Amino acid sequence: MTRSLNIKRFKVKDSWKDYEVLLEVNLDRLTPDRAELINNFWGGSKFRVIQEKGDVVKAVIRLAGQTLINAMLQQGGTDFHEGTKGALLGDNPGPIWTKDDLHNEEGWGGTIDEDNFGWCGIRVVAAAVDMPSYEDVAIAEVEP
Repeated sequence: MTRSLNIKRFKVKDSWKDYEVLLEVNLDRLTPDRAELINNFWGGSKFRVIQEKGDVVKAVIRLAGQTLINAMLQQGGTDFHEGTKGALLGDNPGPIWTKDDLHNEEGWGGTIDEDNFGWCGIRVVAAAVDMPSYEDVAIAEVEP
């Protein structure tokens, strides 16, 4: 008998902009104990747990979303969904973002061969993180 995985989806969205990532989380892997290890690695761990009403797993999922959005902005943004195929290799960019900008970053536990969830149990499946366009910014002269 095959046991089904406890995988759930979570959208992490910036509350001011339209940045968002859709994450799949293997909750059999991202246990409260493992989430506690990840959360405590980073400064501000108590604040995050308070913000999530004591749920350290949700705190880590939200932190993963923030981490990925920040990485995507640093690299010029991205916009893909589950069916998107990359221009260069034809692969969906989700596994690449997950591996390079989450799993292989310090504090997230690394990758697991042939498993897109990595040690932390989180992967990105879609994202909409666009850099501001020229029309999105404004200029105003200010007095010194």
